[in-house]
Amino acid sequence: MSGPSHQTEAHLLSLAPHAGDHLVLTCFSPSDGLFAALLRPPRGLKTDAAPAPDLFDRLALDLRHAKGAPAGGPWFVREHRVLARHAGIGRDYATLAAASRLARVVIKNPVPEDSRAAIDALLSQAFAAFARAGARADLVFFKSLYCLARDEGLPLKQHWLPSLPIGDRALVAAALALPSDSPDAPPPQDLARLTKRLESYLTTEAELQIG
Repeated sequence: MSGPSHQTEAHLLSLAPHAGDHLVLTCFSPSDGLFAALLRPPRGLKTDAAPAPDLFDRLALDLRHAKGAPAGGPWFVREHRVLARHAGIGRDYATLAAASRLARVVIKNPVPEDSRAAIDALLSQAFAAFARAGARADLVFFKSLYCLARDEGLPLKQHWLPSLPIGDRALVAAALALPSDSPDAPPPQDLARLTKRLESYLTTEAELQIG
């Protein structure tokens, strides 16, 4: 028997095997923040079964606690629906790695309750951008990391940008303003250097975990 239910919509940030025949889903939702839930894949060939969850899906979840489980115990997925799937992220290793790295930033760093809606919107935009044909994964990651830090209230415009040479400030402005498939975006080697500088600032000054 199951305990009380809870419905939510969430991004699937990581997916891993768990003890027994379950999968553990690490999710982020605007209402619940970061949470984990256990899913038992359907047995046999059920024609009416929902598609299995995949990384970076947006899911509608019907969650349950096991009856009698202590407060704060694990959620179990009773039902799920795939609301959005970003299959294009798997087109090459660089795109998959960049999207996974952004997901790990959200997993590793607590998100205040009043920032959840902004982070949820950012993830929706980022995963859609990663999935688009022709999009540069390095540019999507840089833009997403910058916007995530800005939305968390970090003073990038006041502190980090002024610390850069004038030429680099122009490159950052172009990276943030141009579409992720623009031929006029900063070259990969310049963007890699700027990304490292941004990551260094965020890990040193804001103590964010990026890995």
